[in-house]
Amino acid sequence: MEPIRNAVAITPVWNESLAMIQKFQEGVEKVRHKLTESGIGFRHFFLDDCALHLPDEYPILVRHTENQGLAKTLLDGYEATLGVKSAPDLVVRLDANEHDPLKIVEAVDHLSHAPADALFLPVWYWVESDPRPLMQQITAMIADFTRALSPINAPIVVSIYNQKFPMGFAAFRPELLRGILPLMHEGLKMSQEISGKPVTWGLDLLAILLAAEKAPGRIDFLFGGWAQPWAENRGPDKIAAQRKRAETMVDVAGRLGCKML
Repeated sequence: MEPIRNAVAITPVWNESLAMIQKFQEGVEKVRHKLTESGIGFRHFFLDDCALHLPDEYPILVRHTENQGLAKTLLDGYEATLGVKSAPDLVVRLDANEHDPLKIVEAVDHLSHAPADALFLPVWYWVESDPRPLMQQITAMIADFTRALSPINAPIVVSIYNQKFPMGFAAFRPELLRGILPLMHEGLKMSQEISGKPVTWGLDLLAILLAAEKAPGRIDFLFGGWAQPWAENRGPDKIAAQRKRAETMVDVAGRLGCKML
């Protein structure tokens, strides 16, 4: 395993509130302090997808003057991250609205000791009035999802991904990310042709499927904690739309050469 001496994290921003971004940035600074104490260089950048409230003084790696959607923003961010001066040993992608920045420290520690090239941290969307599932149940679902990736068991993948929990937090060794990035570009074009409109969501799932195909046995999952979703993220129409997009990305992964059951 190559040691991690230099990590870069990216966060796409569009309609997050200023207060949310500021709180997230406070967490990023705690990460910087912890990693620096361990002798690990750390940089964090925002990806500005025509954001409503992103302060100019924050480090911004990608700027869109018009909203391009999450998928295109992430692709631009990955490309830019791999081209930064002093190449990173680890590329982390996380959101400001649902991910705890301190999980970056866990990801760095895990990948420093585990024989893995990618790590994904699913979070559980938890509404305060609902009972929380037992950790054994969450662990079992993550295990089911992992077993369904290579070859792809489409019904299981679609029934879990974003239906049970989203998996937007991802950490990649740069060699793996470089290997799947051209396929992600191709897959985004394919999914647009299938749906007949620009694709704004689903790239995270495609990245997981491609990583599992490209590096079998070398991807890992850790529970990423709890997130309180925006109300519109849990409505029946949104859930159904997310399932449909997940089905499309599974289809695209198959067309890109991922093995299917």
